[in-house]
Amino acid sequence: MGMVSLSRYLLLLMLGLVLQACGFHLRGAVDMPPALQHTVAEGVAPYSPLGEALSRAWRQSNAQLEFERAAADDDATRLIIAREAVSRRTLSVDSVGRPNEYELRYQVDFTLQDATGQQLLSGQNVSVNRAYQFNPDNALAMDDEEERLRKVLAEDAALQILRRVTFQLRNRPAVLPAADEAPTPNPEQESDVDDETAMPVSTGIAWRLRRPICRCLPKNN
Repeated sequence: MGMVSLSRYLLLLMLGLVLQACGFHLRGAVDMPPALQHTVAEGVAPYSPLGEALSRAWRQSNAQLEFERAAADDDATRLIIAREAVSRRTLSVDSVGRPNEYELRYQVDFTLQDATGQQLLSGQNVSVNRAYQFNPDNALAMDDEEERLRKVLAEDAALQILRRVTFQLRNRPAVLPAADEAPTPNPEQESDVDDETAMPVSTGIAWRLRRPICRCLPKNN
């Protein structure tokens, strides 16, 4: 019996090593950019379905998500949930016209700001939906099923939000310095250019201006 237990333990250990070598990650775990390592969520309660799902998604990616701005450091990125909406529509009815299948849709609008309030992502929206069978003769069980689906949809929305912000931040173009920020030459600094001054032109050829040469010729008497 002891040998069987040891064999199972070794088999599980080997399976874990193989999965780790293949790059296996928990569902929803992503390689977070530095800007998302410490994030504070606003506009969502920490123990709501979406709040718990967001916290779990950040934790699985080895990052930190807080829900009170006062508890966050000054360098924390802000994830602002602007709107949550749940809607339901009928997909099919039975022979007497009673609904027997619904679609539940969950939408979240959000923005992402850095610690200074600058918009990193604005006007973002994720939408997820699930269809489920409805039994009008067992309304209580159907309410429980809808509540369960709301949590599932919140989990899916949180994963979409995490992947969206991660992808967008990783693919943001580099910010180039403005033209007025270019260094200006110091007029008091002595120039190394001699009397021959280079003049670049559109063809890429540099012409040089030389001092005019005065040739004195003898006068005829």
